[in-house]
Amino acid sequence: MAKKIIVCLCCLLLLFAAGCRSYDQKLDIGYFFKTGPEKAAIDFLQAMEGKDPGYIYDNLMLTRDKNNISRQKYMEEFLHLLEDVEQIEIQSTVYLGYEDNMSRVVVEFDTMYADGTQNRYKKYLYLMEEGNAWKIVFEKTFI
Repeated sequence: MAKKIIVCLCCLLLLFAAGCRSYDQKLDIGYFFKTGPEKAAIDFLQAMEGKDPGYIYDNLMLTRDKNNISRQKYMEEFLHLLEDVEQIEIQSTVYLGYEDNMSRVVVEFDTMYADGTQNRYKKYLYLMEEGNAWKIVFEKTFI
């Protein structure tokens, strides 16, 4: 009986850990059921909302992209772009598949700005796996 309880507790602990977002470690049951690329897209938007360019640079940027911009320069530009953003709320993520060594995820999210305006965006994010983690292909996603 005690073994069953211990096994059940271990399983619950594993599910709890797997359901935590990588960016802020908050429990999100929906996160548990997402693909790796979708989780990276969610972490990216959560880091944007938290105005945390360091997390994006360190965890979601490909090495080749890091070689093109210093961490400090990236952080300055990122913070400047998000000056007026108050909140980002993710509405949906959809994994569109893997092709040409990249995965594609479409995210739909609402952005609230300091002046009170709100816009809904739909963005395709392209991701590649590097070092057992999904990273955003900034060149393809934003250019």
